[in-house]
Amino acid sequence: MADINIENFYKHIARILSILYAAFPSKSPLYVDDVAGVDDPDEYGLHSPDYTAGFFAMLWLADEQYIRYMDTIRQDGVDQAVLTHKAFLKLTQVSEPIYQTTIDQTEETDLISSVQTQDTGSSPSVIEDHMLVINQLRHALRSGDSIAIAKVVRHILHS
Repeated sequence: MADINIENFYKHIARILSILYAAFPSKSPLYVDDVAGVDDPDEYGLHSPDYTAGFFAMLWLADEQYIRYMDTIRQDGVDQAVLTHKAFLKLTQVSEPIYQTTIDQTEETDLISSVQTQDTGSSPSVIEDHMLVINQLRHALRSGDSIAIAKVVRHILHS
């Protein structure tokens, strides 16, 4: 079982990359509320550990050269954020399925698995689009599956 802080880190990274990809190539403010959820500071003005971790995930991505930003907005976000060339290339790379759900799962089947089984009916461009890392990341986020999110994020950070 993974440590909850690492699980949250992967979710934060996934959300940050997804948000900035949707705005690319424009620079835009990126708020922790959009990454870790809305948080009300306590009576001392301190945010929850998850909220603070969302902010530090942004800074970590910048330190590791996945994003750039102009300045911090207190501890509530970063201003003029944009993906770096390195991050953009990793997100637009075509990859074999990074994570597949089990066959006996009763929920919606994995997007990538369903595309592979429909290879004869889908155009090559549609299949390739589904195999983009960003689309696999978005699917993992939509599913809420922490294992899928972790695997896709590790793929992005490792490759």
